[in-house]
Amino acid sequence: MGLRQAPAQAREQLERTILPFWLSRGVDHHHGGFHTCFDNRGLVRTSTDKFTWSQGRFVWLLAHAAELAREELLDLDALDLLALAGRGAEFLATNAVGADGTCAFVLARDGSPSTVADRPARSVYADCFVVMGLAELARVSGDAGWLSTSRPVLERARQDIRSGTAPTPPYDVPTGYTAFGPKMILLNTLVVHVAAERAAAGTGRQPAAGDGSDLLAEALEEVMAHRLDDGTFAEMIGPEADSLVARHRVPGHAIEGLWVALEAMDLLGIHHHVDAVLESVPALCALGWDTEHGGLLRYTDAAGPGRPRGRSDGTPYEQLLQRTWSTKLWWVHSEAAATTAIAARRFDHAPSAGWFDRIWDYTLGTFPAGAEGNEWIQIRDRAGRPLDEVVALPVKDPFHLVRNLMQIVELGRAPAS
Repeated sequence: MGLRQAPAQAREQLERTILPFWLSRGVDHHHGGFHTCFDNRGLVRTSTDKFTWSQGRFVWLLAHAAELAREELLDLDALDLLALAGRGAEFLATNAVGADGTCAFVLARDGSPSTVADRPARSVYADCFVVMGLAELARVSGDAGWLSTSRPVLERARQDIRSGTAPTPPYDVPTGYTAFGPKMILLNTLVVHVAAERAAAGTGRQPAAGDGSDLLAEALEEVMAHRLDDGTFAEMIGPEADSLVARHRVPGHAIEGLWVALEAMDLLGIHHHVDAVLESVPALCALGWDTEHGGLLRYTDAAGPGRPRGRSDGTPYEQLLQRTWSTKLWWVHSEAAATTAIAARRFDHAPSAGWFDRIWDYTLGTFPAGAEGNEWIQIRDRAGRPLDEVVALPVKDPFHLVRNLMQIVELGRAPAS
């Protein structure tokens, strides 16, 4: 019953609550780009700085929302959305993208370099999100010129991730470890970019010469190399199996990677990891599910849903794990809802259907702000109470939530396999 109703519920959230907030409060009509620095309750704009991470994501979501509007899956004006996405892309191309294929980490409101001290110059995550935004705009708008800007950024990010030299703020990878996060984001970026290259070549979703399919296949194997025999995924692979870094798990990250892997295989026309990916859905949901309060924990131990254990060197990342492991985050739940829905609807995977109902009920019962604020209150404590804290960047980023709700809306017109 839950999955049948979900597309309509997701559309209602998008049209009545989430997109009205961002379209009225998030678009900077004067300087270009987007405002995403709001407090957790969506009541106060805390800064006019523009983190490139969120700027690229905002372009992606506007372009994709335009596609849904054209299909009458959202009651919005597709041309208006594409115009906003185009102005956001111009802001990025003019101010954030460098000649060396890297992107500025954060900009001032007018697009000039930020003068705030002690901020990193670059994150490969921001680079990838710029690529995703430009590529999705190219695909949906039909303006392949944006790919000329995205290609060198993608290639630089890919090379740096493969060599292990990519900077990954706000979460630095501990020395000696290989991280799942950059590999998963690269796979996601390539999924978007390959689809855009094929659209530009006029082949639809069929392969086109030089579309990057070989790189996509390589990235898929890199992601699946983190899968363990029990179906869960190691966030960090390194020299000490019993360290805190090696033992901790990030269920939300891994669950997000599952639908990305399924999408990659669909683009590639291959199926050899499908069964393994589907088996991982309930394994990861069980790993993260809080049996005491409900919902998915931010971090868990390899042994199950509880505080991560293991020897710690006291690095900032390890301190973060120990301090925030029990929090409940919006993006973890929206990604899990989308992944379980996709597995259940498109692959007729019964265990995922059961998990979808549980996660969807918790998500809709916990995160929408209601009278306490605007949009959703994205950061909660273990019991689901609002936490006025910062996660990753000092932004209230709409990307995961809007993307995942749009994925669920799209399932309303997707035939079951």
